[in-house]
Amino acid sequence: MKRITTIIVILFAVIVFPIKIGLYYNPPKIIDEKNGIFPELLNYIFEKENIKPDYIFDTFPNLIKKLESGEIDALACLGYSKERAEKFEFNKEFILSDWAVVYINHKSNIVNIFDLENKRIGVLKDDVYYADEYKGIKKILENFDIKVRFYEFNSYEDIFKALSKNKIDAAVVNRTFGLANSDEYNLIPTDIVFSPLKIYIAFNKNYSEKNKIIKILDENIRLLKYDYNSIYYEILNKYLYVQKENIIPKWVKLFVFISFFLIITLIINHYILVKLVEKRTKQLRKLNMELRKKNEELESFNEEITSQNEELETLYIHNEKLQNSLKILIKTISNIEKEKYLSEDLYLIELFDAVTFILEGIEYAELIKYENSKKIFLKRFGKKALRESALKDRHIILSMDNTIKYSAFFKLNESLNNLEITNETLESFKTLAYAFLKIKEEAKLEEKFREDIIKSLISFLEQHDEYTKNHSKMVAEYSRKIAQKLNLSEELQSKIFWSALLHDIGKILIPNNILNKNGGLTEEEYNQIKMHPVYAYNALINSEGLKEIAIGVRHHHERWDGKGYPDGLKGKEIPLISQIIGVADAWDAMTSSRAYRKAMDKEKAIEEIEKNSGKQFSPEIVEVFLAIIRDENN
Repeated sequence: MKRITTIIVILFAVIVFPIKIGLYYNPPKIIDEKNGIFPELLNYIFEKENIKPDYIFDTFPNLIKKLESGEIDALACLGYSKERAEKFEFNKEFILSDWAVVYINHKSNIVNIFDLENKRIGVLKDDVYYADEYKGIKKILENFDIKVRFYEFNSYEDIFKALSKNKIDAAVVNRTFGLANSDEYNLIPTDIVFSPLKIYIAFNKNYSEKNKIIKILDENIRLLKYDYNSIYYEILNKYLYVQKENIIPKWVKLFVFISFFLIITLIINHYILVKLVEKRTKQLRKLNMELRKKNEELESFNEEITSQNEELETLYIHNEKLQNSLKILIKTISNIEKEKYLSEDLYLIELFDAVTFILEGIEYAELIKYENSKKIFLKRFGKKALRESALKDRHIILSMDNTIKYSAFFKLNESLNNLEITNETLESFKTLAYAFLKIKEEAKLEEKFREDIIKSLISFLEQHDEYTKNHSKMVAEYSRKIAQKLNLSEELQSKIFWSALLHDIGKILIPNNILNKNGGLTEEEYNQIKMHPVYAYNALINSEGLKEIAIGVRHHHERWDGKGYPDGLKGKEIPLISQIIGVADAWDAMTSSRAYRKAMDKEKAIEEIEKNSGKQFSPEIVEVFLAIIRDENN
């Protein structure tokens, strides 16, 4: 009989209750399956009672649903409420007490519950502090008639992250999570606290072993609570009551480190200097002894020192000149494509000056331009003198085309030692000059090609619409005058001129019967006319050299008040080119006769331009244009 009893006891001891327990990330209560208040306490009890739990780690909202559906048998760390007690079975001995705290970031000015009005509040989905119909913040704020926007999250950690990034204005979390994690996210608690709760382990009511497990848990928790030296209090002290170390600010650490580094550096420098002084002192003593013995050598020694100083000074001056020469070369090379060099003469003169500054062995030099057999002296250096030998002299010829040629002559000093370096420098001068002339030549070819294209397009338009011929030229001339008055660059003046010439090129696609119609246009015909800037833009934009012109043409019928076409641009949104063409175009249209009307009187046209300043036209462009017209009249 005793043997049977023993076997029964042993069998009972090794019974393993099948239980799936849900865990969710909620530090310090739950961190993972082994760390946190609940996992460590449960693992202690289950190991003691020989129970093998199956932990299911998921988000809190998902675990609530799994507990309701029976996918898990129990859920650790759940606050008790009447509403939850109707759905789940709780153990009797609570593990922790907790309450809700509203946290804010340092930019917030929330002080009391009424400051939450119209704020964004982060809450944990299905959390008792949020959704409970008696104690949840949702119900509390409804009772106070406080309107807020709730943002639901799957974890307290996600709520704190959102608050630290100002995505929400306040966060509702439990006290223990806030205590453990607020410093990490630089957040602060408010005086808004509510809903004190006891925290238990909740069970699915249909779990067959719930009564046995609850009994085991309650007995163990009760005994552990009675013993103040038990693991229960060790765990609580570990996660809740350990004082935080005073964190030294980073700037203090950095200051201490730098100070320490400077002190060590000064000590080392002092030691090195002391040693150097000692060494130098020994050398001086030895030298003094030698000087006393050799007074006769003192004068020659001083002369040697003076000679060395003079040599160092010479080297310093030479080095300074080399540095300046390098700067000049870098500047000259980097300027090779700059817009300011509109003439080849200017760049070649600057390059000539650079060479005569760098090379010390040049006695005389001259830069000459031959244009249509006419000789023009661009620059001279030094004084011209005759001598018998000219073996070291250099003559460099640079040709642009059949009409223009440049000649650079350099008379070198007879005593010049390093002829190889001089020749290399002059060869570099020739290479740079040739490269610049080549670039200018290609730029002129490109500009001529673009001008030929534009002239061809204008010629084609003139055959289509005779009125456009003189109109485009007049608009282009007035546009260039406005650009000159605005002191725009030569390049931009050129683009404005060609844009104005092409501003009506899109009318090629408008039928003649509409363009030259004597009577008024129908709405459909007017809408077709309004498409001509878009047609021009589409035709020009695909050419790399005409893109800026294409944009200027597209918007020349935009209005300053935004009521123009095709894109309804307003004010400064309208490109400067288009602003200028718009005024010049309107002026020539008013002051030129057409098939269906006579030209407007200039005074009347001026009144129209002034009246529409700030409405149809840019006020700045109007002011400049009217000044041009008045100058012409005077």
